Amino acid sequence: MRNTKKSNKGLGDPIYMRGSIEAQLRDARSGRVVEHRFHHNVVVTSGRAWVLSRIMSGGDANTISYIAVGTSTTAPTTGDTALGSEAYRAAVGTFVTTNLTSNPPSWIAETSYATNVANTTLGETGLFNSSSGGTMLAHATFSTINKTTSNTLQINYTISN
Repeated sequence: MRNTKKSNKGLGDPIYMRGSIEAQLRDARSGRVVEHRFHHNVVVTSGRAWVLSRIMSGGDANTISYIAVGTSTTAPTTGDTALGSEAYRAAVGTFVTTNLTSNPPSWIAETSYATNVANTTLGETGLFNSSSGGTMLAHATFSTINKTTSNTLQINYTISN
C-alpha cells in the first residue's frame, strides 16, 4: 500500500526567502549621509503566496514595484498584509538584478524620497505590488529616522534566497 501521508521529507532544494533593508537619510544640500540603518526583514505569508502564484502563472502582472515607509515600530510578523502606519509609498526607481545568477540569488529594489515627502518619524518599510493596497512581499522595522524637508531618504530593499 502506498503511503499517502503528506511530508516535506525527500523534497530537495527548498527556496527560503529573506531580505534586508538599508536606509540612508541624507542632507539635501550636501548629499552627506546623516543617518544610516540596516535591518533584516520578514518575508510575509501573503508575499510568499504571491511569489508562488507568479511561478505558476509565469506572468509579469502586478510586479513588486513600490516601497512604502511608515511610522510604526511594531515588530513585523509573517501574517502582516500592510504596514502598521503607512506614511508614503513610492515607485521603485531601480532594480538591481545582477545577482540573480549568484548563489544565493538576490535582487535589490531602490527608491528615493524627496525633501517634500514622508516628512515624519519613520520606523518601518515594506515592498508592495501596487501604488495603494495590493500585496505586501516583505516588511521591516528599524530604529526611527526623523525625516524633514532638509533631508532625502534612499531605501535599498534586498530579497534573496
